[in-house]
Amino acid sequence: MKITVVYNPTAGGGREKLLCRFVAELEKQGARVRLYHTRGPGDATEYLQGLEDQGDCVVAVGGDGTTNEVLNGLAPGVALGVFATGTANVLAKELQLPRTPELAAQIVVNGKNVPVTPARLNGRRFIMMCGIGYDAWVVNGVNLAVKERFGKLAYVQSMLAQIRRYGQRHYRVMVDGRPLDCFSAIVTNGRHYGGSFVLSREANILRPQVQVLLFQKPGVSFLLRCLAALLLGRMERVDGVASLRAQRVEIRCEGADEPIQADGDPAGQLPAEIVMEDEPVPMRVADTFQ
Repeated sequence: MKITVVYNPTAGGGREKLLCRFVAELEKQGARVRLYHTRGPGDATEYLQGLEDQGDCVVAVGGDGTTNEVLNGLAPGVALGVFATGTANVLAKELQLPRTPELAAQIVVNGKNVPVTPARLNGRRFIMMCGIGYDAWVVNGVNLAVKERFGKLAYVQSMLAQIRRYGQRHYRVMVDGRPLDCFSAIVTNGRHYGGSFVLSREANILRPQVQVLLFQKPGVSFLLRCLAALLLGRMERVDGVASLRAQRVEIRCEGADEPIQADGDPAGQLPAEIVMEDEPVPMRVADTFQ
């Protein structure tokens, strides 16, 4: 098995020792490994696009942002593996992937493929989610130096800083052609958010549809209820949160430059056009994954 490992040395503050153990186990399992260290934002995508032969599998070693870059450079038919060493690692949680290097390597070599269908946000792939409104403000407001040093606490800091802004912007969302209004929205391919929190019990990463969560009431008190519900895995039970399946979503906001986040990183500005891809990506998971 030929494996290309793409490692982001800045994700999670760097995990060189874990990387060495991971690569050593891949080779112990009989894989031929090519290792690449990324040099900055967008480098993983550019590197992969320049390869004539990516191998049987490309493994993203880093966080969800690293996986997003690898996904956008992945050639058709090549499997995607993940060894999570980043801050949130939502996709790894969704696919029940281990954090131990040896176990993660064994899954890459000896596991199975499952079909995961990405979506495209304004032409660029994302694997887990994108958000506008409060969700995007939080991601855009993260202090990268604090994130590198303290991890998830950087997101908590940004969440607190952005709370009072919620409800100040109004968005028009077209869900498979159906017009709806909201004050924030998250479009997700899976159940999890921020690592271990359950955002949507209706979502299914193996289904070729996204789940659209619309936050349709203004006010800080409503937002705080939603955040409390997220901690309990009951977001879709909150009065004022709509949850719908979709294959195509369009989002606009008149008179304002509004950011978008995708897979935990800034992803440009509105308007947003989100469309499911026609073909799934094979992803490496444990044989026991269902």
